[in-house]
Amino acid sequence: MTVDLSSTMKLNPDYLVRLEYFGGILYNKKSMKYYGLNRTAADILYLAQYSPTIKDVVDLLCETYGLNFNESKATVLNFLSSLLKSGVINVTKKTDRLSVNLSEAVTSLKQARGFVDKLNYLSAPLTAFLHLTWGCNLRCKYCFLNAPRKTLRKPLTLSEFRRIIDELSEMKTFELCITGGEPLLHPRFLDIVEHAYAKGLALNVTTNGLLLNEHLARTLAGYNVNVQIPLQSSTPKIHEDLMGVRGSFNGALRAIRLLNSYKANVSVITVLQKANKEDVFEMPQLLANLGVRVWNIVELKPIGRADKSMMIYLKERLKILSKLEEEAHRMGIRIIAERPFFFVGNDEISQTIHDNEFYKLFTRCGVRAGRYVEITPDGFVYPCDLLLGATFPKLIAGDLRRNTFREIWHSSEVLNKFRNLQQSDIHGKCASCEYFGFCGGKCRALAYVYYGDLYGTDPRCPR
Repeated sequence: MTVDLSSTMKLNPDYLVRLEYFGGILYNKKSMKYYGLNRTAADILYLAQYSPTIKDVVDLLCETYGLNFNESKATVLNFLSSLLKSGVINVTKKTDRLSVNLSEAVTSLKQARGFVDKLNYLSAPLTAFLHLTWGCNLRCKYCFLNAPRKTLRKPLTLSEFRRIIDELSEMKTFELCITGGEPLLHPRFLDIVEHAYAKGLALNVTTNGLLLNEHLARTLAGYNVNVQIPLQSSTPKIHEDLMGVRGSFNGALRAIRLLNSYKANVSVITVLQKANKEDVFEMPQLLANLGVRVWNIVELKPIGRADKSMMIYLKERLKILSKLEEEAHRMGIRIIAERPFFFVGNDEISQTIHDNEFYKLFTRCGVRAGRYVEITPDGFVYPCDLLLGATFPKLIAGDLRRNTFREIWHSSEVLNKFRNLQQSDIHGKCASCEYFGFCGGKCRALAYVYYGDLYGTDPRCPR
């Protein structure tokens, strides 16, 4: 279908859009990918949620930005044609104004834009990690949470979990990652998943899969949940030595096959460490045989039960990732992996990041960029998974039994401390580094673990 002024457009329900101080963000719930938008593109896609005609959009842009109608028409039509081709929007010749009056849509846009323009940080996290329980049926050697463990107080009730999910949805948080411990141990796991799905959040669940059954697999597939299964090796011996429980390897494979039988979105997560750095090269073939198409490879952090002796350091890890990507790509597997400091020594990439606020969200520490938060089973909010729990009580960002999530997000002293971190605050080589503007000093948790100093240098820095 062609796009013309009389066409009505609607945002594809697989996408979510949110206005931000630099323009906006478009999120694809299926691919879990983010796209940065300039101000005009963000405003257009925000309006697309209300089924306006293309002429309505052009008229509004001309009025808002003082533009020429004919020039704006050509630009908007070209832009929307590309969005239609890529599946971001749907277009129809039939005008549907039953859902909302155009004036209401314009009022909503102006209010939302007026709010985010006052901020210098994200209006909400990209992702909230909701830990349902600290209980776990494994004893992973590398667990940074030291799970299983006890909560600091009485765990959240189902009604409290629902209230928190409601708040995250109202603030337009894109993703909810349901995790633990082992989330399937929570007796109301499916009730929580069902409520989050009803609220329109993109859902991810990380589970070791040992408790997965036909009913759970079928339900998760029906809710379009992205299910992530830990797999540490291509062999039972290495996997089970790291996971601490016999039978966990075959349990993970059974869970992956079961999820695939219901056409669920399934991925594998591997913690790259000394114990599996040789065998990891055998894993692409195993994953391909299992039908896995997304492989998340994360670095071991020496926190909790993990220690520095288990780590692979940055230079070697990047070499391993490079080789793995070649093999994985050949087999149709997409690798997701953190590459800290990839911009060091590359002036072209560095300049691109320096000039783009959206890119900086993904080169800085996730806490500093405000990409995510962690919510514990008893309702405390932390800025980072590596800072969770009683080990770092001074870094609790808020208490959801005392304040709303919105209040915590916008008013927390802890979150603002990270957001407003200045180069002069960081000790060591960061103080004079030309990359600080978009690196932000990287991981504060690792600096604390290595040096006992929240403002120390990230020990991985190659400078």
